[in-house]
Amino acid sequence: MDEASHKVPDGKMVNIKLQTHEGVLTHVELRGDFFIEPAEKLSELEDALNGLPIDADKQDIVDSIESVDVELIGFSAEDIAEAIRKAMGE
Repeated sequence: MDEASHKVPDGKMVNIKLQTHEGVLTHVELRGDFFIEPAEKLSELEDALNGLPIDADKQDIVDSIESVDVELIGFSAEDIAEAIRKAMGE
């Protein structure tokens, strides 16, 4: 499992663990000291990232995150995308 962290300037820590298979994200875990509202949407947020190609650009990752009706508090979809790109070695 690959993992990475991204510290939001003056904000929260975003931790990503992910697995890939045949060029796609197959298991994404999003953790950190952030808040989302409603909290029950965390698994839906993670599911939105599964199936993305490992070479997805930052905007594709952001678009997948923003497809979920959830409020990110203290961090952004771009911060999650940055952590994912780091976990994938970029």
